[in-house]
Amino acid sequence: MLHEALPELHTLRRQGLLRHIGLGVNDVQVCLDVLRGMRADAGIDCLLLAGRYSLIDHSGLAALLPLCQSLGVRIALGGVFNSGILATGVRAGAELRFNYGPAAQHWVARVAAVEAICDTYGVPLRAAALQFPLAHPAVEVVMLGARQASEWQDAVAMLRHPIPAGYWQALRDAGLLPDQAPIP
Repeated sequence: MLHEALPELHTLRRQGLLRHIGLGVNDVQVCLDVLRGMRADAGIDCLLLAGRYSLIDHSGLAALLPLCQSLGVRIALGGVFNSGILATGVRAGAELRFNYGPAAQHWVARVAAVEAICDTYGVPLRAAALQFPLAHPAVEVVMLGARQASEWQDAVAMLRHPIPAGYWQALRDAGLLPDQAPIP
């Protein structure tokens, strides 16, 4: 159905009724299927991808992000805190959530390992979670669900927080970041 709608959306764009065509999902395979099935006259400009390219979930890295880059499809990343676990960390005593539900133990362990490296380098977990995905050239925007002005202000501060290059290398050395993932 989506492949049938894309040519119609493209017609609306040619008529000046649309400027951009996009798709928003949290499934890498859906994005790949759409992008691989596109005709040249029915392309999309951007994807909103939730939670699949973050500091701990790299499932969009190997196939999707390079394909987007080659096609000129820009990425807006939602869920960069992976439903909260990268905003709170695992030591805060908050409910640990990942991918819209309770966090599985392997995600908790992964975040704990990232947090330990954050502690070593004096890097707030939220700063790393916001800055990491923006290093990929296909990523245009990171989005978060700020519920109040203080959360927005914190996010702005975390985007500006200096992170030493050694921090990113320590994540790589610990096997927490793939070698092909661009780093800030």
